[in-house]
Amino acid sequence: MSNQPDTADGLPLALGLAGRRVVVFGAGPGAAAKLALLDDTGADIRIHDDAPACAELAGRLIRPLHPLPDLAGTRLVVIAPEIDDATTALIAEAAAAAGALVHAVDRPALSDVTLPALVRRGPLQIAIHTGGRFPALASVLRQRLEALLPPGLGAAVTAAGSRRGEIARRLTDPAARRRFWRDLAARLLDHPDISPDMAVDDLLREDLPASSRQIKPGGQVRQGGRVDLVGAGPGGPGLLTRDAARAIEAADVVLYDALIDPAILELARREARRIPVGKRCGAHAMRQAAISALMVRLAGEGLHVVRLKGGDPAIFGRLDEELGALDAAGIPARIIPGVTAAAAAAAHLRRPLTLRGAARSVSLVAGHDLAGDLPGAIEALAAADGTLAIYMGRDRAPAIVAALIAAGRDPAQPAAAVEWAGRAEARSVQVPLAMLPDALVGLDADGPVTILVGEAIAVSATAARPADAEGRDAA
Repeated sequence: MSNQPDTADGLPLALGLAGRRVVVFGAGPGAAAKLALLDDTGADIRIHDDAPACAELAGRLIRPLHPLPDLAGTRLVVIAPEIDDATTALIAEAAAAAGALVHAVDRPALSDVTLPALVRRGPLQIAIHTGGRFPALASVLRQRLEALLPPGLGAAVTAAGSRRGEIARRLTDPAARRRFWRDLAARLLDHPDISPDMAVDDLLREDLPASSRQIKPGGQVRQGGRVDLVGAGPGGPGLLTRDAARAIEAADVVLYDALIDPAILELARREARRIPVGKRCGAHAMRQAAISALMVRLAGEGLHVVRLKGGDPAIFGRLDEELGALDAAGIPARIIPGVTAAAAAAAHLRRPLTLRGAARSVSLVAGHDLAGDLPGAIEALAAADGTLAIYMGRDRAPAIVAALIAAGRDPAQPAAAVEWAGRAEARSVQVPLAMLPDALVGLDADGPVTILVGEAIAVSATAARPADAEGRDAA
């Protein structure tokens, strides 16, 4: 590695292009990438190429490259990498004579400026520039920032900016005003779902007495108090949605189930409270009524509460009870879906859940229901021609299998059981339905097990079927 001192190649500036002419030479993939950055600037963009060969630019007016156009009045010239070196040099010379700035992609010696990797949220723009030394790093950083920044941040910038005059009138002290804007920025980043106007109003009321932070008659809560009911999926952080990860990162309190991967909890802020409330194998950390009451109380104190559930909150997650309690108390609540265990189990097995002509439906069932709590369900499920996904069925597998076969399911029908679906330590068995209880004993599973039953389980995800050649739509 070089020991040369780090130096900056130029100073990043925001170049106003609205209404100004920008000329792009080249109509291939390289030009298309630059046009994606330029299209939202309001510039008068003109493209020149003698042999355009990029489907992304189909329908756009492309003028000839030769003879070179008159560049008088042009603000910026972009020369794509598909233009040869000799032509690039001629274009750069003509642009300099016309007083235009030049960006020759991958040819810094001929460039006045470079177009950086750009993260854009409306008027908010973040430029990443390595001076051409490590463009791949700039690209990776851009992707990570794209995932980090809330999609609605641009709208928040616009809305907050529209109230600058009001804030200046109400906060005449410069230090107080600076503190307000810093606090507003932090709040909008920590709570991407809150409206900018609500955040502004909330900050302006920060001098309210502590007693006003409690739930008031009529179910009203202090501004900012709310609950996110978040599906954590069946595995580690990789299976979280971006919305789920952002909610966890922004939470003041995380109430989590027993099977949540500890790596997911590490996403929470260091100062956030983490409270275990889940149950496993019938052992309760906290009763459901107490969980609901705790959510209402914490949100009533103005806190952002995340109720973190394994899988998807709408599937065997008591969503109705928790959402009902929050609605009754007037607590704003948002539901963030998660990957359910059946999908993760099928992915682990490399098997589909649906299959044209054989399995056009998927039934999600709790194992204790099939073991006798809902005897009428057995006959209907045994008669269904789709895939059966049984949750929480490990300890009742012998009774479940016996009941399904007695109700008409074929003992030879394909079946599988996956322990810890969605995690690196996942294990599985695939056997005929009648053999599943013994196979589970051999698996010696002590983690959560998802059972899948149906014809789709026997089909390799890469196996070709005659129906594929017919071009029919997928199920």
